[in-house]
Amino acid sequence: MLGFICFGIKGNRADGCLVARNRYWYKWFCLLSRIFICGIYASISLDYIKRLDNPHLVILSWIRLVCSLICACVILLMQFWFGQQVLCVVNSYFRLFRKVNALPGCQDQGFGGKRELSLLIFKLICLLNELFCELPMFFTDLNLRLFATLLVDIYISVNSTMIGHMCFVGYLSVGALYARVNRYVRQQLRRQLRSLEQHDGYQASRRQLRAAGYRLDECLGIYDEIQRVGIAFHRLIELPLCLILLFAFLSMTLVSYFIMLNRFRDATLWLLVVRLFVDVVLLTLAIHGASSSSRVIRRLSLENCYVSERNDWDMKLEMFLSRLNFYEFRVRPFGLFEISNELILVFLSGLVTYLTYILQYGMQTNQI
Repeated sequence: MLGFICFGIKGNRADGCLVARNRYWYKWFCLLSRIFICGIYASISLDYIKRLDNPHLVILSWIRLVCSLICACVILLMQFWFGQQVLCVVNSYFRLFRKVNALPGCQDQGFGGKRELSLLIFKLICLLNELFCELPMFFTDLNLRLFATLLVDIYISVNSTMIGHMCFVGYLSVGALYARVNRYVRQQLRRQLRSLEQHDGYQASRRQLRAAGYRLDECLGIYDEIQRVGIAFHRLIELPLCLILLFAFLSMTLVSYFIMLNRFRDATLWLLVVRLFVDVVLLTLAIHGASSSSRVIRRLSLENCYVSERNDWDMKLEMFLSRLNFYEFRVRPFGLFEISNELILVFLSGLVTYLTYILQYGMQTNQI
């Protein structure tokens, strides 16, 4: 409805598998509607900024306006300039999940486990709060201008944060894929390798080694493809990821300043700050899960070791163990910083320092 995802997902007629396809007519609708609404939002925001007399509010409002317009431009850029790459990445995710589902013992598994389900539930709560937090204002005494302002503000805010939601789903999918393949290697593949160990002193047959080698190659191929898809998604989304983090942090700063001006009495603003903070935490948790699941592979290699007198099998096993040590998924936008839970602590410390300074200044000048 908001025109953020402009491609369609349908089942393939041949095998029923999900495939993402372009909807060219809808892209032009997204372009025209987003440009029109962004123009209205810019004019309303400029009129609002002109009536402000607080310099801190003026600066923060300008930053929010610029960040919102940049996020809208980034969405248009993703749809029109990188639209085909987005489709390739989405279809690569579908293909990867089909490959993982084809592994023995993985047919009945869903998207992820309890961790993924918990994160998705919290994300759904945040989405509902984001969509309906301004709903009570529609039942007050509204004029036409205020009604249009609320609709435009909801559209711009939700569209800006949709970049963060897309990053959350993408990195959560990478973590879910790693976790499922790790579970298969830990349970099914390890059991198959242990079955090669003959207790009566005889070596495993060539047929058994060939079957185990096929599974090793299959797991290596899946790990390699997860790494490629994860890197492709990260390179495609690293600029929007930086922008949405900046937008979220600045929005929290702006709303926190409004809370101070209202003498900490507005519960709605407190709820908005909590929701913005939870959105950032969920994103970092999804990224942390993908990174930690990729590092688990190195510990799995110590559990799967069978040595025989056949050189070809030993070379295959050695290649499998050595290749696993190269798989580590890390999220570093442009190589500037690594997104982790420490990033939240750094931001919170800076936010508390800034708000403490503003609070002291406001108390001295009797503004707060």
